[in-house]
Amino acid sequence: MHMTSESQMKKLIFALPLALLLGFGAPVAANAAAEAPPTSALPASETANLEALLAASHTGDHTSFDAALASTLGASDASIVEYSTSFVAAGGTLADVTTAHASALTQDAATEGLAALAACEGTSGYTGLYWFGSQVALDSCGTSAFINGVGIAAAGGGVYAAASALTVAGLPAAAVVGVVAAVAALGVGFLNICRDASGTGSIYLNGGSPLAPPTCWGQ
Repeated sequence: MHMTSESQMKKLIFALPLALLLGFGAPVAANAAAEAPPTSALPASETANLEALLAASHTGDHTSFDAALASTLGASDASIVEYSTSFVAAGGTLADVTTAHASALTQDAATEGLAALAACEGTSGYTGLYWFGSQVALDSCGTSAFINGVGIAAAGGGVYAAASALTVAGLPAAAVVGVVAAVAALGVGFLNICRDASGTGSIYLNGGSPLAPPTCWGQ
């Protein structure tokens, strides 16, 4: 076991400076000492809420979230407010900001969020499924929204905010729950390393697989 840990540490020492210098090419290991990706799972109630929220999200040419539909599908009001707020911050739009379920997100807040999108840097979008897991590019706005969500999740919330940012970026709904569960269990430290390695404050997030823990690259 000692030899394995020592070998992994050498790999981390080599990979981290390289990633910091290049901002891409070698993934920054989220948990280099782990011999397998995290096996954490969201509580059943959070999973049910999240599945309802994802079902009410529309991606593609026009990315939007229908709060009223999410409520009909069983999502809690609190999860809807958290998800919708992050949805706008990450670059999405709401189907109807006047619904009672989205009342916490005022028209002024939505307008400010849209104005802020003009300053977003980097690229955003689902890039595919690889040996290291599903990969999604998050621009600077999506990265901030995602890291904020993961940070809040560590304190007992934020799962929906983090999932929302991934959805806006285009990660398939089937992969969102697993990626959020794995990354939320690890915290924000490695995400900040990847963001700091990027000149645009944007990242590529790799969700992890049976062959690798979650990783990220700076764009």
